[in-house]
Amino acid sequence: MLLHGGGASSALWTKVAAFLPQRRLIAPDLLGCGETAIVPDLTHDLQAELVSEVITATVGGAVDVVGHSYGGATAVRLAIDHAPKVRSLVLIEPILTCLLREAGDPFYEESVAVNRFFVASVDAGKSEEAWRAFLDARNGEGTWARLSDRRKQDFLVQSPRARETASSNLTNRTTLAECANLRVPVTIACGGETTPADRRTSEVLRDALKGARYEIIPGAGHMSPLSHPQEIARLIQGSAERPLIIMGGGGAQA
Repeated sequence: MLLHGGGASSALWTKVAAFLPQRRLIAPDLLGCGETAIVPDLTHDLQAELVSEVITATVGGAVDVVGHSYGGATAVRLAIDHAPKVRSLVLIEPILTCLLREAGDPFYEESVAVNRFFVASVDAGKSEEAWRAFLDARNGEGTWARLSDRRKQDFLVQSPRARETASSNLTNRTTLAECANLRVPVTIACGGETTPADRRTSEVLRDALKGARYEIIPGAGHMSPLSHPQEIARLIQGSAERPLIIMGGGGAQA
């Protein structure tokens, strides 16, 4: 089960899927993304409910879940709210700003500011400013300026939808204790060239998940499923082949 990031859709996984020809892959559009409708008062709990229903309808049993960015936060919520549906987790720089707040981490304000600015700018009718700040923060300064006019328009059309996903990041209720109590194998991946705030979020999650595998992807930024699809596919394959590990405050057991 592949869960895409904010401002994206299931198409995010096209390059990764090419390196996993033997795996059955299911990549839904999350609520308010791709072909799905805008949902007011959107939360990661609602996203997790959607994914749970997709798993029931398509598989029935537990699945290996991969989440990037926004989808990573939903994957964690899925493992908390619907634990029997999740066999393993691969979390690629999940947007779990709430963990930084709980940990009192100095990068919290930097991380939350991206979503706050996006929501405020869209509400003020300044969608181009919202996207410029968001994409430049996630992918490097000048990212928005380098996009073609057609690609910019694709983003701008999605502004009302993306506003709701950004807002749901601000209300995510996931806690460090909930993460520490996950009972599935977890792999956390972080780009070697990602933003300091995204790196710190991955580290805080790693420290909460005693026994989790932590992987740095050399040369990758936040959008590693697009820039480094082969490396992401390797992590997905390796996670699915890991023996079951019981995660929790007492460490890991085979």
